[in-house]
Amino acid sequence: MLYFLALVLGVSGAVALAWYFKLGQAATVATLLPTLAPAYLSWKAFHHDRAEALPTLDLNTAANQLTQAVKNQWDDEAAIRRLNDPYPLPVGWRAADPDLVETWELLCGVARAWPGGPPGDPTQWPASAAGLAGADGQIGDVFAHRVPTRRLVILGEPGSGKTMLLIRLLQDLIHQRQDGGPVPVLFSLASWDPAHQRLNDYLVEHLQRDHPGLRAPAPPAASGAAQADLAQALLDARLILPLLDGFDELPPALHALALDALNRALPAKQPLVLTSRTTAYRDALTRTDAVVRLNGAAGIDLLPLTADQAADYLRRDAGGGHTPAADRWNTVATHLATDTPVGQALSTPLGLFLARTIYNPRPHTPATPGAIPHPDELCDTTTFPTRTDLATHLFNAYIPAAYTPHHPHPPRWTTPQAHRTLTFLAHHLETNRDGNPDLAWWELTHAIPTHIRRRAIGLVFGLVFGLVVGLVVGLTLGLAVGLVFELVGGNGWIGPSNTPSTRLGWSLPGVVFGLVFGLVVGLGAGLLVGLGVGLLVGLGAGLLFGLVGGLVGEKPDLTTTIGPVALLTQDRRTLLVLGLVCGLVCALVVGLLLGVRTGLLVGLVGGLGVGLEAGLVQTAWGGWVIAKAYLALRRQVPWNLMTFLQDAHEYRGVLRQVGAVYEFRHLDLQRHLVQQPWPPTT
Repeated sequence: MLYFLALVLGVSGAVALAWYFKLGQAATVATLLPTLAPAYLSWKAFHHDRAEALPTLDLNTAANQLTQAVKNQWDDEAAIRRLNDPYPLPVGWRAADPDLVETWELLCGVARAWPGGPPGDPTQWPASAAGLAGADGQIGDVFAHRVPTRRLVILGEPGSGKTMLLIRLLQDLIHQRQDGGPVPVLFSLASWDPAHQRLNDYLVEHLQRDHPGLRAPAPPAASGAAQADLAQALLDARLILPLLDGFDELPPALHALALDALNRALPAKQPLVLTSRTTAYRDALTRTDAVVRLNGAAGIDLLPLTADQAADYLRRDAGGGHTPAADRWNTVATHLATDTPVGQALSTPLGLFLARTIYNPRPHTPATPGAIPHPDELCDTTTFPTRTDLATHLFNAYIPAAYTPHHPHPPRWTTPQAHRTLTFLAHHLETNRDGNPDLAWWELTHAIPTHIRRRAIGLVFGLVFGLVVGLVVGLTLGLAVGLVFELVGGNGWIGPSNTPSTRLGWSLPGVVFGLVFGLVVGLGAGLLVGLGVGLLVGLGAGLLFGLVGGLVGEKPDLTTTIGPVALLTQDRRTLLVLGLVCGLVCALVVGLLLGVRTGLLVGLVGGLGVGLEAGLVQTAWGGWVIAKAYLALRRQVPWNLMTFLQDAHEYRGVLRQVGAVYEFRHLDLQRHLVQQPWPPTT
């Protein structure tokens, strides 16, 4: 407030002196120059005061609310992935090979030597690592009570159920969590670049993206210094328990670097869980140039499903008992847990998921013979001589089964349309995102040439500008001027943001500050161009500063998690708000300058155009629309692409959702689609 008062007094004094001594324009400008410093300081002070005025949560309350959000998020995702339908698939494990983890004696000794004592009860620790073996719902007990350091590596073969077990562990830890305890949060490591980004920054970024409420300022620390935001404060207070999924999805060249970064960022007393394919983790620990292992970590290795487990699951999913649908699996059951291709392929949760989706009838499936294929074909070693051949067949048959017209929620897209879109998306991730499985809608712009999206935004700007000029001097000349702007914009000075915006709200102090600031500017402008015009300029500047300056990030509910659809909606809303604000302000000011009829029309069109153009540049929604339109015109994706993605996640099970991004149901499905030719030959 002190800086703002100095600004008002300085501008008022300069204007009074200029009027009293009848100074010219140049001299008036000179008298206003000393006010620039208080103007800048008052603006910075206003932003600082506004940030401090935002309501803050104590860390314990924030952690409790985040717990509810995480619980809701993964309960919903488990239901969509059908992890408990018809029942949780039994997954067993044994202790990991000794050369992949710390020795048991070292783990117990380290935990006992920690300041404040070990995190758990040493009497519950097994005598050796073999005591970590277990199955099904025991994973929570193993992590919380049997692992001395509460640092665990979950290893397994492709499709063995690592992520499924991690979700089960997360749900169990949330159920066990006491007030003041850490919140288990699942992070996908696939998009982390340990060579260029600190792990802490990566975790904060994902916490803020998936839970926007964590962007709110944190309460003052014990030292009196303010934390940057709740996400960072929760990590610093060790109120986040990281469950890190997909170590093997990082490039192999970064594995050693990633393990070193984990050791540095998450010290020995910080609980954590890391999942990886066994081969990738072993390769990372047996490099010839550098050997790094995860400090203080125990490990378990997932086991293949037994023949009885696989057969019982397939039959129960088909109806159970000796129903006709369940009896269809009798021949396959004789090959389970053998070295035959079908025995190997159906020894993992992924293989069973694909098989049941393809071969088990559903309530809407016609009763006519041949409506769905018979599982006996899986036993044909002539057609499928190897496990790889059979896995390829299962992936090929999966998408047609997911998009069958007999689904309880019939798809809006045919199987060829869905296959074409999914294949394109897989190639986009492989080619433009280096195989990263995170399918983020705001990164779709990487799938189109840079000059295309720049020219598209330049074209929008040019057409709007040309229309405004055309209303004043003629449409032909206006469009010609617009074309010039399109050419300039298309050459690189305009481009959309690649980051979604935050949710907007209004701040009354921001509006008041902007109005006063704008009127002061207008008063000064009045001495240069005339009092009447200056006051109009001040009115417009005041409204613009006030309305835009009053926009602040609205504090979302911490008990909710934002998904891809909601993030897209709020980004679009930001663009529309910017367009509306600029349009109304410009309509008022230009209307007063040029006359109500012509001025309002020119001002409204121009203001909306400027606002929308600003929104296209400042939000990711503009780039999304441009990319989607370009790709849809080339028949690579449907026009309603977000609806397609949402449907593929919620009803088809082809995609899964991890926070604000989608991923393919399994990385091997993504890699399978990458092997399909693109563009398709038909």
